[in-house]
Order: sequence, then C-alpha cells, then structure tokens
Amino acid sequence: MHILVRDKRTGAEDWILIEHAAMLMGMEADDIDAALEEFGECEVEDFIALDPE
Repeated sequence: MHILVRDKRTGAEDWILIEHAAMLMGMEADDIDAALEEFGECEVEDFIALDPE
C-alpha cells in the first residue's frame, strides 16, 4: 500500500510504500495503518503520513 508522507522539515511530499514510511518514521507499518484508519494521519517528529482517501 502506498501512502502520502510529508517531511515536516522541508515540506516535501511523496507517495511511498507503507513499509518504507515505517522505516522513515521509526514505527511498525501496522501501527501506521491503524493510526491512518482511526485518525486519518500518523505523525512523528519529522514526518507525517496522511490517509490517501
């Protein structure tokens, strides 16, 4: 699954695989998926993942 991830430092956005986002964000892919389902976003210090829908 691809998700939209924004680098909060630069504002750059890109569609990447959730597994890649998990590595960037220092989280498990399942935790990101659950947060996207519940809140529509998942945020850490430097990145924010957004629900594509």
